[in-house]
Amino acid sequence: MTKRFKAIFILAIGIGLVYWFFSRLDWTSVGMHLRNARLGPLVLAAVLINLTIIVRSLRWQALLAPIAKVSLSNLIAATAVGFGGLFVIGRAAEIIRPTVLSLREKLQPSATFATILIERIYDTATVVTLFSICLLLFELPPNQAAAWQKVGGTKTFGSVLLAGVICGIFVLVLLRLKAEPILSWFERHSTRLPKKLVQPILNFVKHLADGLSILLDLKELLVTVFYTLIVWGLITSATWLTLYAFRLSFSVKQIIFILGFGLVGSVVPTPGGSAGAFHAAAAKALEFLGTEPNLAASVAIVYHLIAFGPPFVMGLFYLIRHDISFHQLREMIASETKSQALTEVKP
Repeated sequence: MTKRFKAIFILAIGIGLVYWFFSRLDWTSVGMHLRNARLGPLVLAAVLINLTIIVRSLRWQALLAPIAKVSLSNLIAATAVGFGGLFVIGRAAEIIRPTVLSLREKLQPSATFATILIERIYDTATVVTLFSICLLLFELPPNQAAAWQKVGGTKTFGSVLLAGVICGIFVLVLLRLKAEPILSWFERHSTRLPKKLVQPILNFVKHLADGLSILLDLKELLVTVFYTLIVWGLITSATWLTLYAFRLSFSVKQIIFILGFGLVGSVVPTPGGSAGAFHAAAAKALEFLGTEPNLAASVAIVYHLIAFGPPFVMGLFYLIRHDISFHQLREMIASETKSQALTEVKP
Protein backbone atom coordinates (compact mmCIF):
# COMPACT_ATOMS: atom_id res chain seq x y z
CA MET A 1 0.00 0.00 0.00
CA THR A 2 2.86 2.34 0.82
CA LYS A 3 4.52 1.77 -2.57
CA ARG A 4 1.20 2.36 -4.34
CA PHE A 5 0.65 5.60 -2.42
CA LYS A 6 4.19 6.73 -3.27
CA ALA A 7 3.65 5.99 -6.96
CA ILE A 8 0.34 7.89 -6.95
CA PHE A 9 1.94 10.80 -5.09
CA ILE A 10 4.84 11.06 -7.58
CA LEU A 11 2.43 10.81 -10.52
CA ALA A 12 0.28 13.58 -8.99
CA ILE A 13 3.36 15.81 -8.63
CA GLY A 14 4.27 15.19 -12.26
CA ILE A 15 0.76 15.97 -13.51
CA GLY A 16 0.62 19.09 -11.35
CA LEU A 17 3.96 20.38 -12.66
CA VAL A 18 2.99 19.66 -16.27
CA TYR A 19 -0.33 21.49 -15.79
CA TRP A 20 1.39 24.45 -14.11
CA PHE A 21 4.00 24.70 -16.86
CA PHE A 22 1.63 24.46 -19.81
CA SER A 23 -1.31 26.43 -18.37
CA ARG A 24 0.64 29.70 -18.25
CA LEU A 25 1.71 29.65 -21.91
CA ASP A 26 0.43 31.56 -24.91
CA TRP A 27 0.10 28.62 -27.28
CA THR A 28 -0.14 30.80 -30.39
CA SER A 29 3.27 32.23 -29.56
CA VAL A 30 4.68 28.80 -28.61
CA GLY A 31 3.44 27.30 -31.87
CA MET A 32 5.07 30.08 -33.86
CA HIS A 33 8.42 29.53 -32.11
CA LEU A 34 8.22 25.77 -32.69
CA ARG A 35 7.43 26.20 -36.40
CA ASN A 36 10.33 28.61 -36.86
CA ALA A 37 12.90 26.31 -35.22
CA ARG A 38 15.67 25.04 -37.49
CA LEU A 39 15.44 21.28 -38.01
CA GLY A 40 19.10 20.58 -38.92
CA PRO A 41 20.65 21.58 -35.57
CA LEU A 42 17.97 19.62 -33.71
CA VAL A 43 18.74 16.43 -35.66
CA LEU A 44 22.46 16.87 -34.96
CA ALA A 45 21.71 17.48 -31.27
CA ALA A 46 19.74 14.21 -31.15
CA VAL A 47 22.71 12.37 -32.71
CA LEU A 48 25.06 13.81 -30.07
CA ILE A 49 22.72 12.72 -27.27
CA ASN A 50 22.74 9.16 -28.60
CA LEU A 51 26.55 9.28 -28.81
CA THR A 52 26.55 9.85 -25.05
CA ILE A 53 25.02 6.37 -24.71
CA ILE A 54 28.14 4.87 -26.27
CA VAL A 55 30.52 6.95 -24.15
CA ARG A 56 28.54 6.14 -20.98
CA SER A 57 28.83 2.46 -21.91
CA LEU A 58 32.62 2.78 -22.23
CA ARG A 59 32.74 4.42 -18.81
CA TRP A 60 30.52 1.72 -17.34
CA GLN A 61 32.81 -0.93 -18.81
CA ALA A 62 35.76 0.71 -17.03
CA LEU A 63 33.84 0.83 -13.75
CA LEU A 64 32.85 -2.84 -14.09
CA ALA A 65 36.38 -3.98 -14.95
CA PRO A 66 37.26 -4.95 -11.32
CA ILE A 67 34.07 -7.07 -11.18
CA ALA A 68 33.92 -8.73 -14.60
CA LYS A 69 34.87 -8.36 -18.26
CA VAL A 70 31.70 -7.27 -20.03
CA SER A 71 30.95 -6.98 -23.74
CA LEU A 72 30.66 -3.37 -24.95
CA SER A 73 27.71 -4.24 -27.22
CA ASN A 74 25.76 -5.60 -24.26
CA LEU A 75 26.64 -2.52 -22.22
CA ILE A 76 25.38 -0.25 -24.99
CA ALA A 77 22.14 -2.25 -25.18
CA ALA A 78 21.61 -2.08 -21.39
CA THR A 79 22.47 1.63 -21.24
CA ALA A 80 20.16 2.48 -24.15
CA VAL A 81 17.24 0.56 -22.65
CA GLY A 82 17.88 2.05 -19.20
CA PHE A 83 18.10 5.65 -20.37
CA GLY A 84 15.18 5.09 -22.73
CA GLY A 85 13.18 3.94 -19.73
CA LEU A 86 13.74 7.35 -18.09
CA PHE A 87 11.39 8.80 -20.71
CA VAL A 88 8.63 6.41 -19.63
CA ILE A 89 8.87 5.89 -15.86
CA GLY A 90 11.42 8.46 -14.68
CA ARG A 91 14.35 7.79 -12.32
CA ALA A 92 12.89 4.43 -11.27
CA ALA A 93 14.23 3.17 -14.62
CA GLU A 94 17.77 3.15 -13.22
CA ILE A 95 17.20 -0.42 -12.04
CA ILE A 96 16.55 -1.49 -15.64
CA ARG A 97 20.17 -1.02 -16.72
CA PRO A 98 21.75 -3.69 -14.47
CA THR A 99 18.71 -5.89 -15.06
CA VAL A 100 19.11 -5.84 -18.85
CA LEU A 101 22.86 -6.39 -18.51
CA SER A 102 22.22 -9.48 -16.39
CA LEU A 103 20.02 -10.83 -19.19
CA ARG A 104 22.96 -10.54 -21.60
CA GLU A 105 25.83 -11.41 -19.24
CA LYS A 106 26.20 -13.84 -16.33
CA LEU A 107 26.03 -11.11 -13.70
CA GLN A 108 23.65 -10.44 -10.84
CA PRO A 109 22.08 -6.96 -11.07
CA SER A 110 23.12 -6.30 -7.47
CA ALA A 111 26.77 -6.70 -8.49
CA THR A 112 26.47 -3.65 -10.76
CA PHE A 113 24.35 -1.35 -8.57
CA ALA A 114 27.43 0.18 -6.96
CA THR A 115 28.84 1.15 -10.37
CA ILE A 116 25.53 2.83 -11.28
CA LEU A 117 25.75 4.83 -8.07
CA ILE A 118 29.36 5.83 -8.84
CA GLU A 119 28.21 7.02 -12.28
CA ARG A 120 25.61 9.27 -10.66
CA ILE A 121 28.30 10.66 -8.36
CA TYR A 122 30.58 11.38 -11.34
CA ASP A 123 27.83 13.11 -13.31
CA THR A 124 26.43 15.09 -10.40
CA ALA A 125 29.87 16.22 -9.23
CA THR A 126 30.80 17.28 -12.78
CA VAL A 127 27.66 19.33 -13.43
CA VAL A 128 27.59 20.91 -9.97
CA THR A 129 31.29 21.82 -10.26
CA LEU A 130 30.82 23.38 -13.70
CA PHE A 131 27.63 25.12 -12.53
CA SER A 132 29.32 26.56 -9.44
CA ILE A 133 32.33 27.76 -11.47
CA CYS A 134 30.08 29.46 -14.02
CA LEU A 135 28.26 31.23 -11.17
CA LEU A 136 31.63 32.51 -9.97
CA LEU A 137 32.62 33.81 -13.42
CA PHE A 138 29.56 35.54 -14.86
CA GLU A 139 26.88 37.98 -13.83
CA LEU A 140 23.17 37.57 -14.50
CA PRO A 141 21.24 40.33 -16.29
CA PRO A 142 20.51 43.33 -14.01
CA ASN A 143 16.79 42.56 -13.86
CA GLN A 144 17.55 39.12 -12.36
CA ALA A 145 20.39 40.08 -10.05
CA ALA A 146 18.04 41.12 -7.23
CA ALA A 147 16.48 37.64 -7.04
CA TRP A 148 19.90 36.06 -6.52
CA GLN A 149 20.79 38.52 -3.77
CA LYS A 150 18.31 36.62 -1.59
CA VAL A 151 20.80 33.72 -1.50
CA GLY A 152 23.83 36.01 -1.22
CA GLY A 153 24.46 36.52 -4.95
CA THR A 154 25.73 34.18 -7.65
CA LYS A 155 29.33 34.20 -6.45
CA THR A 156 28.39 33.26 -2.88
CA PHE A 157 26.02 30.55 -4.11
CA GLY A 158 28.69 29.22 -6.48
CA SER A 159 31.29 29.17 -3.69
CA VAL A 160 28.94 27.20 -1.43
CA LEU A 161 28.21 24.65 -4.18
CA LEU A 162 31.89 24.24 -5.02
CA ALA A 163 32.79 23.80 -1.36
CA GLY A 164 30.02 21.21 -1.08
CA VAL A 165 31.45 19.20 -3.99
CA ILE A 166 34.95 19.30 -2.50
CA CYS A 167 33.65 18.19 0.90
CA GLY A 168 31.60 15.43 -0.73
CA ILE A 169 34.61 14.06 -2.61
CA PHE A 170 36.68 14.20 0.58
CA VAL A 171 34.00 12.25 2.47
CA LEU A 172 33.85 9.60 -0.30
CA VAL A 173 37.63 9.15 -0.29
CA LEU A 174 37.57 8.91 3.51
CA LEU A 175 34.77 6.36 3.32
CA ARG A 176 36.80 4.19 0.96
CA LEU A 177 39.96 4.42 3.05
CA LYS A 178 38.19 3.88 6.38
CA ALA A 179 35.31 1.65 5.27
CA GLU A 180 35.98 -1.22 7.69
CA PRO A 181 36.42 0.95 10.84
CA ILE A 182 33.32 2.96 9.91
CA LEU A 183 31.24 -0.19 9.43
CA SER A 184 32.55 -1.70 12.68
CA TRP A 185 31.78 1.50 14.60
CA PHE A 186 28.27 1.66 13.14
CA GLU A 187 27.58 -2.00 13.97
CA ARG A 188 28.71 -1.48 17.58
CA HIS A 189 26.57 1.62 18.09
CA SER A 190 23.45 0.46 16.29
CA THR A 191 22.50 -2.51 18.45
CA ARG A 192 19.42 -0.71 19.79
CA LEU A 193 18.12 0.12 16.32
CA PRO A 194 15.82 -2.25 14.35
CA LYS A 195 17.75 -4.70 12.19
CA LYS A 196 15.45 -3.91 9.27
CA LEU A 197 16.79 -0.37 9.40
CA VAL A 198 20.44 -1.10 10.18
CA GLN A 199 21.12 -3.86 7.64
CA PRO A 200 20.10 -1.87 4.53
CA ILE A 201 22.37 0.98 5.66
CA LEU A 202 25.29 -1.43 6.18
CA ASN A 203 24.70 -3.04 2.77
CA PHE A 204 24.55 0.36 1.11
CA VAL A 205 27.81 1.53 2.70
CA LYS A 206 29.55 -1.75 1.77
CA HIS A 207 28.46 -1.53 -1.88
CA LEU A 208 29.42 2.13 -2.04
CA ALA A 209 32.84 1.49 -0.52
CA ASP A 210 33.47 -1.32 -3.02
CA GLY A 211 32.52 0.92 -5.92
CA LEU A 212 34.72 3.74 -4.66
CA SER A 213 37.82 1.56 -5.07
CA ILE A 214 38.32 3.29 -8.40
CA LEU A 215 39.28 6.48 -6.52
CA LEU A 216 42.47 4.74 -5.37
CA ASP A 217 43.56 3.68 -8.86
CA LEU A 218 44.93 6.72 -10.69
CA LYS A 219 44.79 5.16 -14.17
CA GLU A 220 41.17 3.99 -13.84
CA LEU A 221 40.20 7.29 -12.24
CA LEU A 222 41.66 9.31 -15.14
CA VAL A 223 39.97 7.06 -17.71
CA THR A 224 36.52 7.39 -16.12
CA VAL A 225 36.95 11.15 -15.60
CA PHE A 226 37.93 11.46 -19.27
CA TYR A 227 34.77 9.63 -20.37
CA THR A 228 32.69 11.80 -18.03
CA LEU A 229 34.08 14.98 -19.57
CA ILE A 230 33.27 13.66 -23.07
CA VAL A 231 29.70 12.85 -21.98
CA TRP A 232 29.09 16.36 -20.69
CA GLY A 233 30.93 17.91 -23.63
CA LEU A 234 28.47 16.16 -25.95
CA ILE A 235 25.49 17.21 -23.81
CA THR A 236 26.72 20.81 -23.73
CA SER A 237 27.11 20.76 -27.52
CA ALA A 238 23.61 19.32 -27.95
CA THR A 239 22.25 22.07 -25.68
CA TRP A 240 24.02 24.74 -27.76
CA LEU A 241 22.59 23.26 -30.97
CA THR A 242 19.08 23.26 -29.50
CA LEU A 243 19.42 26.93 -28.55
CA TYR A 244 20.91 27.71 -31.97
CA ALA A 245 17.89 26.08 -33.62
CA PHE A 246 15.76 28.77 -31.95
CA ARG A 247 18.25 31.51 -32.97
CA LEU A 248 19.42 32.02 -29.39
CA SER A 249 23.05 32.77 -28.69
CA PHE A 250 24.58 32.05 -25.29
CA SER A 251 28.11 31.67 -24.00
CA VAL A 252 29.44 28.35 -22.70
CA LYS A 253 29.07 29.64 -19.13
CA GLN A 254 25.42 30.47 -19.74
CA ILE A 255 24.78 27.06 -21.33
CA ILE A 256 26.27 25.39 -18.25
CA PHE A 257 23.97 27.57 -16.15
CA ILE A 258 21.00 26.17 -18.09
CA LEU A 259 22.35 22.62 -17.69
CA GLY A 260 22.62 23.13 -13.93
CA PHE A 261 18.97 24.12 -13.71
CA GLY A 262 17.97 21.21 -15.94
CA LEU A 263 19.80 18.78 -13.64
CA VAL A 264 17.78 20.05 -10.68
CA GLY A 265 14.56 19.48 -12.61
CA SER A 266 15.60 16.00 -13.79
CA VAL A 267 16.12 14.87 -10.18
CA VAL A 268 12.35 14.95 -9.59
CA PRO A 269 11.37 11.28 -10.18
CA THR A 270 8.26 11.92 -12.26
CA PRO A 271 7.33 9.85 -15.34
CA GLY A 272 8.11 11.12 -18.83
CA GLY A 273 11.74 11.93 -18.04
CA SER A 274 10.94 14.26 -15.13
CA ALA A 275 8.22 15.87 -17.22
CA GLY A 276 7.02 19.18 -15.86
CA ALA A 277 9.90 19.63 -13.45
CA PHE A 278 12.51 19.48 -16.24
CA HIS A 279 10.48 21.87 -18.42
CA ALA A 280 9.96 24.35 -15.60
CA ALA A 281 13.63 24.32 -14.51
CA ALA A 282 15.05 24.70 -18.04
CA ALA A 283 12.55 27.43 -18.94
CA LYS A 284 13.25 29.34 -15.73
CA ALA A 285 17.00 29.27 -16.43
CA LEU A 286 16.35 30.75 -19.88
CA GLU A 287 14.08 33.41 -18.39
CA PHE A 288 16.81 34.31 -15.89
CA LEU A 289 19.06 34.94 -18.89
CA GLY A 290 16.52 37.30 -20.46
CA THR A 291 14.62 34.96 -22.79
CA GLU A 292 10.94 35.74 -23.40
CA PRO A 293 8.80 33.24 -21.38
CA ASN A 294 6.98 31.65 -24.33
CA LEU A 295 10.22 31.26 -26.28
CA ALA A 296 11.89 29.83 -23.16
CA ALA A 297 9.03 27.33 -22.80
CA SER A 298 9.29 26.36 -26.49
CA VAL A 299 13.01 25.68 -26.10
CA ALA A 300 12.38 23.69 -22.90
CA ILE A 301 9.79 21.48 -24.64
CA VAL A 302 12.12 20.68 -27.54
CA TYR A 303 15.14 20.37 -25.25
CA HIS A 304 13.27 17.77 -23.18
CA LEU A 305 12.44 15.76 -26.30
CA ILE A 306 16.06 15.98 -27.50
CA ALA A 307 17.43 14.92 -24.09
CA PHE A 308 15.10 11.95 -23.54
CA GLY A 309 13.54 11.07 -26.92
CA PRO A 310 16.57 9.73 -28.86
CA PRO A 311 17.67 7.37 -26.04
CA PHE A 312 14.07 6.10 -25.88
CA VAL A 313 14.09 5.26 -29.61
CA MET A 314 17.54 3.66 -29.29
CA GLY A 315 16.40 1.66 -26.26
CA LEU A 316 13.28 0.48 -28.09
CA PHE A 317 15.50 -0.70 -30.95
CA TYR A 318 17.59 -2.83 -28.58
CA LEU A 319 14.50 -4.23 -26.85
CA ILE A 320 13.25 -5.49 -30.21
CA ARG A 321 16.67 -6.57 -31.52
CA HIS A 322 17.59 -8.59 -28.43
CA ASP A 323 14.04 -9.89 -27.95
CA ILE A 324 13.84 -8.50 -24.41
CA SER A 325 10.27 -8.39 -23.17
CA PHE A 326 8.84 -6.21 -20.43
CA HIS A 327 7.68 -9.45 -18.77
CA GLN A 328 11.31 -10.59 -18.49
CA LEU A 329 12.33 -7.25 -17.02
CA ARG A 330 9.53 -7.34 -14.46
CA GLU A 331 10.43 -10.88 -13.40
CA MET A 332 14.13 -10.11 -13.00
CA ILE A 333 13.47 -6.84 -11.13
CA ALA A 334 11.04 -8.63 -8.79
CA SER A 335 13.55 -11.45 -8.24
CA GLU A 336 16.39 -9.03 -7.53
CA THR A 337 14.24 -6.94 -5.17
CA LYS A 338 13.20 -10.07 -3.27
CA SER A 339 16.83 -11.23 -3.06
CA GLN A 340 17.93 -7.85 -1.72
CA ALA A 341 15.12 -7.84 0.83
CA LEU A 342 16.18 -11.27 2.15
CA THR A 343 19.78 -10.10 2.41
CA GLU A 344 18.84 -6.91 4.21
CA VAL A 345 16.82 -8.63 6.94
CA LYS A 346 19.36 -11.39 7.44
CA PRO A 347 20.86 -11.15 10.99
